[in-house]
Amino acid sequence: MTVISHDSGVHRLADVLLPGVDRFAGLLADRIAVEEEAYHEGVPVPYGELRTACAENLHSMITQLGRDTLDLRVPRDTGRFKAERGVPLSAVTHAYRLAGRFLWERVLDEAGDSVPREMPYAASAVWTVSDAFTDAVTGAYRETMAERAHCDRQVRSLLLAALLDGRLDEGAHLWECAEALRLPARGIFAVVSCEKAPPSAAGPGPRRLPAGRPPHGTAGAGGAGGAGGAGTVEGTLRALGVASVWRPEGDALVGLLSLGSPQALPEVAGLLRRRGTGRAGVSALFHGLEHAPAALRQARLACACAAPGTREVSLYGDSPVGLMVVSAPDSAEHAVREVLSPVLDLPAHEREVLLETLAQWFAVGGSSTETAARMFCHRNTVTHRLRRVQELTGRSPADPVGASEIHLALEARRLLAGLPSGPPAVAVADPAGSLRSADPAGPAGAAGPAGAAGPVGPVGPGSVSPIRPVGSDRSGRSPGPAGR
Repeated sequence: MTVISHDSGVHRLADVLLPGVDRFAGLLADRIAVEEEAYHEGVPVPYGELRTACAENLHSMITQLGRDTLDLRVPRDTGRFKAERGVPLSAVTHAYRLAGRFLWERVLDEAGDSVPREMPYAASAVWTVSDAFTDAVTGAYRETMAERAHCDRQVRSLLLAALLDGRLDEGAHLWECAEALRLPARGIFAVVSCEKAPPSAAGPGPRRLPAGRPPHGTAGAGGAGGAGGAGTVEGTLRALGVASVWRPEGDALVGLLSLGSPQALPEVAGLLRRRGTGRAGVSALFHGLEHAPAALRQARLACACAAPGTREVSLYGDSPVGLMVVSAPDSAEHAVREVLSPVLDLPAHEREVLLETLAQWFAVGGSSTETAARMFCHRNTVTHRLRRVQELTGRSPADPVGASEIHLALEARRLLAGLPSGPPAVAVADPAGSLRSADPAGPAGAAGPAGAAGPVGPVGPGSVSPIRPVGSDRSGRSPGPAGR
């Protein structure tokens, strides 16, 4: 190492101070144990280990006084050790500040008469070493905590994947998983599935999903998107009293939330809407983690029910028509062709005018006058367009049966345009705890598409029913034609 070219008196400090290192270590350990609360009563570091650390650090500091390049392995080892023991960083840095002051006191007491003229240089050397050691222990501590946090996130992500995929048995494994995820095994839960960005290929016509595959347009609200974003949302939700754990799934982000009460759900939805870069879906509330796999499917379906290209947050069950569409996309596509193909085959301008007229007409409850006002045309023009639809489709928008078929086809076309190709079917748990395929066709005798009909788990005393978002009617549509 290079030695600074000041008077050699500074370097003679080591010869004066080193013989007393063991005694100094005991005095410094006593001071730290008294002045730093984290070290009281030998918790989390026993006094003997504290004294050894003091001796090693004092020896390293003394031998390097006045050196231009410092060997910082000792403080870095100390930083890693203290981080693993859970000693607060503030306590660690406080201990090093005490060590720097203590070393200067020893210079004054033990070597003051030996190097009086070099005192300014000695002071500079002591505080340079003290500052460098404090910086080194802080850096190593933070690096260790970051590594531990990364490993912790990986473990929690894998556990969450196993839980949501239904790969954990009921009983002990669920309790162990809940403990590792820092969630209660029983409580009020919801699963969230978010998109990282709006779909890039939302064309005017329906996009086909392979049969038997659930929609997977999901993940990450901007504050929820990506691994880093997940941490941001997790902290924000924690401030609302909502514990959560998140994991990415391809272009999606899914989260398991533990709510203090059902009333927290609107706040969660508002946060996802504000922080989001795409759609988000929320499952029905449930009480036991054994229902998490079915809740994940519900969240994915709810996300697919939201208007494509928006930051809408949809709760499972708030749009029954949309739920039917995304649960059975092949059947929904067939309905689009069966009902609307004569309209869809028209030239682009005429087609879009008729489709927009229908959307506005349904949005205002079938009022031609209000539809005309929204589209800036005469009421008779609206009537003429509706008659044209009837001529093409053989279904009258004024007839309840015809209107329901046309509306279903319109909704199917709108939602299918935003569905990507889905992932392979995943196993989900029914309320009885058995595993079954998430194929929308379901096994013989199954109630609905892979448990998608109704809330997860039993509903009754002590359980929670699905909650609909504020500002939507039972159809799940917000007032007005937005999203059509």
